[in-house]
Amino acid sequence: MHPINGTWKILAHTPLGDLPSIDEIKVDGDSFTGVMHDEKSGKDYAITNGKMDGNHVTFNTEMKFGFVNMSFELEGNISEDGKTCTGTAHALKMNGTFEGDKISD
Repeated sequence: MHPINGTWKILAHTPLGDLPSIDEIKVDGDSFTGVMHDEKSGKDYAITNGKMDGNHVTFNTEMKFGFVNMSFELEGNISEDGKTCTGTAHALKMNGTFEGDKISD
């Protein structure tokens, strides 16, 4: 199973502030989907279009800020030991970063 499969504690750094989440990722073949549980708002957001190339991953999510829906494109890398991740996020003309720790398989 690919190391992204499991539950992750993620902290995203964005121009809108830090966004902590718990992300549940499920690998299916050479792709993955999941749910991002936003710890600030208590809302859940779908993780879609997950793709893996070795330890490099790309995926999308759509979040709602007030009345505005924003589509995010994310890409990152899973550490060799499969326990941490780092990456970047892009939405509109905003850019951010994220890091995370795997909390369960």
